Amino acid sequence: MTHNLAISQILIEKLIQLGSDHFVVSPGSRSTPLTVAIARNPSAQTIVHFDERGAAFFALGFAKATEKPAVLICTSGTAVANYFPAVVEASMDNIPLIILSADRPPELIDVGANQAIFQDNIYGKYPRLFKNLDPPNTETSPEQVLADIEDAYAAATGSRPGPVHVNCQFREPLLPESNHNIKFSESTEIRDPSLPLRKTLSKNSPEQLSQIAKNVLSSQQGLIVVGRSVDSQHNDAILKLAEKLSWPVLPDIQSKLRFKNHKHIINHFDLVLLKEDLLSRKPDMVIHLGGAFTSKRLLNYLNNPDIYYVSVKETPERIDPNHQVDVVVQLNVSEFCSSLYLGLREHFDRLSMTPQPPESEWLSKWKGADKSVSDTIESLLDEKVELNEPGISYHLSNMIPKAHSLMLANSMPIREMEMFAQSNEFDGRIIANRGSSGIDGLIATAVGHVTGSNMPLTLLVGDLAALHDLNSLALIKTSPQPIIMILINNNGGGIFNFLPVQSETDVFESFFGTPHGWTFEKAAAMFDLDYVTPKDLNDLQQYYSKATEQSKSTIIEIRTDRYENYNFHKMIFKAIREA
Repeated sequence: MTHNLAISQILIEKLIQLGSDHFVVSPGSRSTPLTVAIARNPSAQTIVHFDERGAAFFALGFAKATEKPAVLICTSGTAVANYFPAVVEASMDNIPLIILSADRPPELIDVGANQAIFQDNIYGKYPRLFKNLDPPNTETSPEQVLADIEDAYAAATGSRPGPVHVNCQFREPLLPESNHNIKFSESTEIRDPSLPLRKTLSKNSPEQLSQIAKNVLSSQQGLIVVGRSVDSQHNDAILKLAEKLSWPVLPDIQSKLRFKNHKHIINHFDLVLLKEDLLSRKPDMVIHLGGAFTSKRLLNYLNNPDIYYVSVKETPERIDPNHQVDVVVQLNVSEFCSSLYLGLREHFDRLSMTPQPPESEWLSKWKGADKSVSDTIESLLDEKVELNEPGISYHLSNMIPKAHSLMLANSMPIREMEMFAQSNEFDGRIIANRGSSGIDGLIATAVGHVTGSNMPLTLLVGDLAALHDLNSLALIKTSPQPIIMILINNNGGGIFNFLPVQSETDVFESFFGTPHGWTFEKAAAMFDLDYVTPKDLNDLQQYYSKATEQSKSTIIEIRTDRYENYNFHKMIFKAIREA
């Protein structure tokens, strides 16, 4: 048993003893220890609701009826923020409420780690009490945890009842590790928080550029990583630098480079990292352009203190979830690439006086692996008529019109598109809400983007995210350009099938998979939107083409099975490893 689960069980049992035995749980990964502790406590009364805003108002209504605080459980990120309206109401009306929010550990805050926001005192003056619980470890005092929970309950139910907020930080592994051979969130500790942070150079100067250039010249295995927020106007400068360095370019799915055919671009780098021969070979230098990237596999692959790591951004925030950045450069990306090129010009001039050197073995290895992955994906998905989630992203990447924008929902859609999209001539904007990676407000964001850009948009979204923002279907009627929503309904939280908690079979379906049994046909009718349900690939291609040609907003609902999807991924990953 990990310390996370042990402390969570103590905490939950104490709340039940005090009188709060009703728990309103919203599925999430970081809150796994709390959720499992609740699910396995026979005295806990539970309700599971995917929308934290609604969950919080449910708890508010419960407290109004019983005068006892229900306990809200959520994961980190915007899930916590979605409680805010109910927290304000509870505070203003003296209604008891207890919030147990899960959080990332301190070393993952303000470094660009995924789904990590500032949760300390997030509700300002409204709670009667805020407590921040440190990540459990061997030094954690159960007695202190019990005292903290007693204080919280007393504050919620005291002379002026109201909301209290207990923020629970957890490190991975969230639960005892189990054999689970394909997962998108590996139980990998980013760093030892007791170690001092690596020093970084943040002042742009000739000396700094000279130091970077020296490391470039000594590098034998360098990588250029293109994160989000890098404007496509910089693409030419990035590729010119890559050609001169003979380095692979690994572009995040939000970069237009991800869909571009170029000899230095590794389109399927996330899946390439399934191959042991490349996974075992680490780069000696990384130039990371722009913001954070989506791939957890890449983050783990680059987690090596021997890599000389350069972070180049136009904005001042820190992007360093592995705590490994050596040099921070705040500069226009094109200007950085040009400046570095000029700094190496003498070296390049000498090279130009000799025959063109052969392609580096490092670059050839990446390109060969990328070609192997692409061929494997094509062989498994190209002619498969049955619809499956990898195939949806694969075929959509080939079908989407050049003039469309593409919006990718969080959880599975953005990961599927990054893994399985083929390179093509798609030139539209690719957007996603990856700042805090929540599943809330995605439909509304899509409509807002279309209104601002006056360009049609294709939205790839899952069922829980669509349910979370169902009211925003009304906004689609105001859209100046069509929105084609490809809605993958696998009857629950599909990403949880890829997380270690899937092996906890006694609690998994009810508290994480959360099947709902609904389809979206009547919701589409309610909001007067066209609706179709393709039965196979031919239907999908026909319906999508018709919607784009007629410029009509349409919901295309595709029903899949979470367990079949997991097994199909497992088969694809095995084929890639063996190719």
